[in-house]
Amino acid sequence: MVRIMEKTITNYELRMNHKRGGADSKWQQSVFMAIFFAASFVTGNSSLLFGQQPQAPAGTPLYSANAKYVNGMAPGYWPTAGSGLTLSLSAGTAYCGNPPAPVSYPGGSLALAASTTNYIYLDPANNCAPAAATSAFSAGQIPIAKVLTGTSSITSITDARTWFQPQPCVAGSAGDLHCSSLGANQNISLTPSGTGFSVITNLMDKGGQVFNVKAYGAKGDGATNDSPAFQSAYNAAVAAGGGIVLVPPTGSSSCYLLSTAINMTSDGTRVTIDGTGGIGPVQTGSSGLICANTGGVLFDITNSSQKTFQNLDVTAQKSGLSSPSMIGILSARNSTGQSGQFDHVINCVFAMPLHYSGTVYSFGVYLFGGEITFLSDDTLEADYPIVATGTNNFNITSPFVTLGTGTYSETDISFNNMELLTSGLGPAVYLYGASDVNLSGHSWNFSQANPYPAGLYGYAFEIYDSHDIHVRAWRQEGFPGFAYINKGLYNSTIQGTHAPSPTPTTHAVEFNDASSEIEDDDFKIFDEMNTSANWYYDATGGAPTGVAVLDNVSFYCGQESNCVNVPVGNFSTGHVMYWSKVRWSGSGSNSSPIIRIDQGTYQLPLTGGFTIPTTAVAANSCTTLALVSAAGAPALATVQMHPQTWYGLLVTAAWGTGGFSPVLCNPTSASITPGASIGATFRVVQ
Repeated sequence: MVRIMEKTITNYELRMNHKRGGADSKWQQSVFMAIFFAASFVTGNSSLLFGQQPQAPAGTPLYSANAKYVNGMAPGYWPTAGSGLTLSLSAGTAYCGNPPAPVSYPGGSLALAASTTNYIYLDPANNCAPAAATSAFSAGQIPIAKVLTGTSSITSITDARTWFQPQPCVAGSAGDLHCSSLGANQNISLTPSGTGFSVITNLMDKGGQVFNVKAYGAKGDGATNDSPAFQSAYNAAVAAGGGIVLVPPTGSSSCYLLSTAINMTSDGTRVTIDGTGGIGPVQTGSSGLICANTGGVLFDITNSSQKTFQNLDVTAQKSGLSSPSMIGILSARNSTGQSGQFDHVINCVFAMPLHYSGTVYSFGVYLFGGEITFLSDDTLEADYPIVATGTNNFNITSPFVTLGTGTYSETDISFNNMELLTSGLGPAVYLYGASDVNLSGHSWNFSQANPYPAGLYGYAFEIYDSHDIHVRAWRQEGFPGFAYINKGLYNSTIQGTHAPSPTPTTHAVEFNDASSEIEDDDFKIFDEMNTSANWYYDATGGAPTGVAVLDNVSFYCGQESNCVNVPVGNFSTGHVMYWSKVRWSGSGSNSSPIIRIDQGTYQLPLTGGFTIPTTAVAANSCTTLALVSAAGAPALATVQMHPQTWYGLLVTAAWGTGGFSPVLCNPTSASITPGASIGATFRVVQ
């Protein structure tokens, strides 16, 4: 081929030289010599012209261990030692019959003879079912393995799967039962799941490490328990070092019925459960690719890492299910405190049963003591769509693993672009002892009875003793309130749109527990519906009322004139209690929302006050108000007043003997006149 191309190029070069003359001959020679060497290089390296996959050395099996795929394919029927003299075989597919057609084997086991060599093969006389014999392989059989046994156990397994070496039809052999006049060209062999060039579409497999649940016996008829097939496909993926468990369409309106939980616990292999469903334009909980009928957990990934669920449409709401699943995905810590990481749920639907009363709850995802977990573009429908907790408050159990009983970190979790649907029996999002959590999306409460039933939960979020919680771009509908915050919150952002219903509406945010410390937080909740006479941010529902600390907190009041009502200092004597650096703002039509930060029962040391007047302050200047004495201050006391802003003015103070002088500073280039006066207080500490 090189010589032919060389001659062609040379002749072309001579004709060009003859036509153009000698003036350009050196340039032409240089160009065509470059072409010649390039062509010689390419034709001498044919792999650059034609894609070629690496081949196994001659005479060796292509697939010596079912932990790797060769050329993106696998023969299946992986032999492994079971207990005693039992050999386990994974699922596989073979060409069998006349004409040859794929025959799938769901996986199983064979009993072997003791103290001998057992020859494991596919028997073409029995529709290529696996068989064992103590005599050597014969023509027509498909070799699988040679297994040496002792008196009571398997001592060695030699892989014999060479499916690129098909066994021809030989007259008088077992294969003769499936032979015809086509002779030696009519052969039987193992078949790969797929290659880089073709896909066996009847199996719905893909190239690479893909494990089709149908190849492992799944029926998808809505009546057969397909859990064993799902489990076998998952186990095969783990044994292969990772891969995709493919859940293809059922081909009808039926579903894959899973009646026992899928055990994906205590493993770090990268495995993806990949369906063909996911979120659609119209979502109903009564239909799905998978029908969840386990009565408890559906997918258990306790102490398991690198597990991904994507494009799955799961329902436990289909009529006729005898024991609907109550938990879509369980991710928890085991009894030794170990948890998984780097698990993902992407473009999935989990529609669990909804309850509107009682103490039986369903959960979309239940994360107990987990770390580094990511959910994105999912629809979760349950009494509690999302639970992320450091303590197993709901006493959930795993069907496979003993769970921990302590308090653990529940951290580094992302819920992005979520759609949460709930009965109102619980909040859409439940965070308990959580940290580093990011959330965005939308929640809807199906309970819209008017007035709102007293036994249902009143807020879309419950956040308990957590920090670094960042709720951004969240739209809440159907709950009377947006967030219920208990036992403190710090370094957090709660931002979203509040569309409360039905009546009576409560508060956008309710702070509960007088020991709570609310620090370094930004509350920016837009009131989409009509304003309410209730306080938008409130802390008077508990007993005692209020919080202990309110420090460096911003409140956005929108159109709500009754903005903040948060007493400080009702917890107990000796406990740290104070407020400072509190900021608030409203919409253009609500520039002066009302803020109430009352001193509590235990008398915070607020010993004086002053009024910021409605007097103009010139551009780039400061105005000093009258001295405010620190009457009643203890000896050696220090007056503290943190800078505040009011109508663009910086409100601070100049310290002096016996008190301080408030100072209003205008940092802008135009005069500022406060639109309203406001009373301010200061704090004296020992």
